[in-house]
Amino acid sequence: MDILDTLNHYEDTKGHIKFVTTSSVRTKVILSLNKGNKDLNIIKNELDLESSAALHALKKLESQNIIIKKETEYFLSPIGKLYAVKLKNLFKSCYTIKKYEKIWLDHCIDGIPKKLLKEIKSLNNSLLVESTPTDIIKPHSHYTKLVTNAHEIKSISPIFYYPYIDIYKNALKRNADVKLILTPLILAKMTETAGIEILNEILSSENFKLYKIEEDVKIVFTVTENFLSLGLFSTEGLYDATMNLISHDADAIEWGNKLFNYYLDKTRELTLDNLNK
Repeated sequence: MDILDTLNHYEDTKGHIKFVTTSSVRTKVILSLNKGNKDLNIIKNELDLESSAALHALKKLESQNIIIKKETEYFLSPIGKLYAVKLKNLFKSCYTIKKYEKIWLDHCIDGIPKKLLKEIKSLNNSLLVESTPTDIIKPHSHYTKLVTNAHEIKSISPIFYYPYIDIYKNALKRNADVKLILTPLILAKMTETAGIEILNEILSSENFKLYKIEEDVKIVFTVTENFLSLGLFSTEGLYDATMNLISHDADAIEWGNKLFNYYLDKTRELTLDNLNK
């Protein structure tokens, strides 16, 4: 869909958008009824509204076929349920963008496919870990503490940091499953620094899978069974090690697995036989 189609759709629907989103009372009523049918008293008490304000909003919503009244109870129509889903998505997405604007502002988000940008609300329950003057490696330390206890590690890294080699080796010692995607430059640096013997030792483990990706990746992340860690490059092209987005939320972990699979589809698995090919 091109921009003209989008703009035409906006012109056709802007009245509906305004009706649903510019009244906080109507919006709250829709989201409240999305949890189930309710009568007037429950609605006004739950939302802390005067009866007149609640009734006014209910009548307006009923006139637009968004809610339906049966006897003393109100409930969402099928149209209302669709609005409720989109409103929740919109509000959670805006919340995620605003709350963690430090990691979006002046950073490259091109490493996140558009399909997953549309699901950015999945990251709304996260923690932004930042360096401080007294703890400049705080993001790394926090990440290391978390990953040390993980039993399933999936990472993509277009950057190199030598201590991560020990993280992978220790993970394999405790029989954790590790899947690692590297760019050619980082793979070469890892081989040079760790040595081919150590790399062969890691690759010989049945719990370790190494993949090479040829494209210029602009995102660093790890997803495990219990957390997602996400780091971005600055718009100037350098990786920003001063902040890391961490989430233990199930939606964020699912989002992270989708992101990993997106990149995994672009890779070639490396083995002891084809490592240098």
